[in-house]
Parts: sequence; structure tokens; C-alpha cells
Amino acid sequence: MRKTVYVLFAIFSLTLISCGGENAKTKNSDKTDAASSPASQNNKNQVAFESIPKETIMNLWEKCTYIDYIFHDLPFSMSQDSKESIQANLNYIATEPMAFIPSDCKPMARQMFHIDGDIVLECDVYLSDKCQFYVFVENEKPKYANRMTADGLNFFGTMFSKVDQNK
Repeated sequence: MRKTVYVLFAIFSLTLISCGGENAKTKNSDKTDAASSPASQNNKNQVAFESIPKETIMNLWEKCTYIDYIFHDLPFSMSQDSKESIQANLNYIATEPMAFIPSDCKPMARQMFHIDGDIVLECDVYLSDKCQFYVFVENEKPKYANRMTADGLNFFGTMFSKVDQNK
């Protein structure tokens, strides 16, 4: 009889602990999920962006004939039409996606890729201390986002230093 009481007490205790523990786990899990959700992190997008497809980049690598840059707050624009420059520019797009765009990041330029006079792809270039990536747009809506490589950062740094020297 005494053994049965201990067994029942043990089962009852385990049941209480497991119910309370599960409830506590759920509450903590909800807090963790809320804290890590894109909305709570103050991002522009709620759904993670994917990387631009490799096939798209390879098509540009082979066929792109011209790249335009229009800078939003700078008094100049830039174009590239040599195959070597265009391909180097495509290497500035990292394969790593930029899943979420921080809401305090602002694009500094629009980059347009041309094939035989037609704009086939556009992206916003984000370049600041904490924002270094490309957001590819389709019908003026963001579709893909990729980080910028170190070579891309060097390219823009060199370009801006040349502009500063010409002032």
C-alpha cells in the first residue's frame, strides 16, 4: 500500500511538473519567436528575400552590354560599357542573400543592366556603414536581395574618392 501511494504521488508530481513545464516552454517560445520575428526587428520586408538566381547573373555576364548608375543624392551619374567592367561589376554581387532590409537603410543609387539597349534588370544599391547590399526590383517591387562583396565596397570607395578629388 505504501508503495502504491509513492507511485501515485510520483505520477501526480510528474504530471504537474510536465504540464507546468510545457506551459512555461510555450510562453518562453512565444517570447523568443516574437523577439526574432522580422517585424520586431524593424525591417522593411516581412518575408525573407532570396538571392538573385545564378542563371540571371550568368545571362548578364554573357549578354549585358551597358550598365547605368543614377545616384539619388549625388550630382553625377555613371555608365559602363566595356565587357570587362560589366563583368567586374557583376562580381560585386555576393552570392549570399540579404534576407531582411533594415528600415533605416536607404538606397543611394539605382543600377540598370542593359542588353542591346533594353533594360533587363534594375537594382537599388545600398551603401552606408551598415547597409551594403543590392535589392533587385521587378515592376518597382523588391524581388531579390544580395550582399555586396569587398571588391564592390572598394569599387565604390575608389569611385567616390576620384569624385572628391575632382571637386
